[in-house]
Amino acid sequence: MDGCLRTILCVYQENEMEQEKYYLAYEERYKTVYEAGIDHWGHETGDSVLNVYLAEWVKHYGLHGKMVIEFACGEGACGVILSRLGVKYTGVDIAPAAVERARDALRPYTDARVFPLDMVRHMPNDRYDAALDVMGLHMLVTDRDREKYLRHACGCLKKGAPMLFFRESFRTDAWEGRVETFEEWLRLTGEDYQTPKMRSARGKNEGMEVSIPIVPCRPRSREGYIRELESCGFHVDLVREMERNRMCPSSVSVFTRKK
Repeated sequence: MDGCLRTILCVYQENEMEQEKYYLAYEERYKTVYEAGIDHWGHETGDSVLNVYLAEWVKHYGLHGKMVIEFACGEGACGVILSRLGVKYTGVDIAPAAVERARDALRPYTDARVFPLDMVRHMPNDRYDAALDVMGLHMLVTDRDREKYLRHACGCLKKGAPMLFFRESFRTDAWEGRVETFEEWLRLTGEDYQTPKMRSARGKNEGMEVSIPIVPCRPRSREGYIRELESCGFHVDLVREMERNRMCPSSVSVFTRKK
């Protein structure tokens, strides 16, 4: 191998490692939170808005008894809600710590299963009747990672199957140009993903605090979400702006179907 090609391959491999590293920050967050004695960090099964939306979604698309996959499932709150609504649930997440919590939460539901998966690099083997993403898409900041994930999500769905993107970060003035690397995203936003900041827990851990950095999050405008999702094989049925909340202060939920 000549020196020029070796240099190109080394740069490519380093870039691939850096691209992977930024979304692995979620595993580090979960581990830090649990080590601080907080047993839950993500959505709660008692989230009234989440319950209403999922019930509406299951009823509207006739998902009772159907196979539903959730990407970036976190600690399993949506899995519990969907299992109670009668769906056959599969959850996947890149963070092993969250997967273990989700498995514990879903142990009472015999039709539910959870396993680790890098949704950017791999597509599930099964085909599903519907898919759910709760604050998952926006954690991917480069165009390449987002496109790979969306094509994997679309690819594991049956034709016409619905996919709900819930509480995705939203800004009317969001950057709509391409983002090729994580370093480029840092230059565009000036965000600090290294310095820990005190954050307060919710739910039954209310009042407990932990020092953790913020994690990457890329917002889109309404038109940006529609354009992106339509280009990756989805038809957008509805984009609904959400009320402000602690989980994601400015967000939209996007109801889609596989074309």
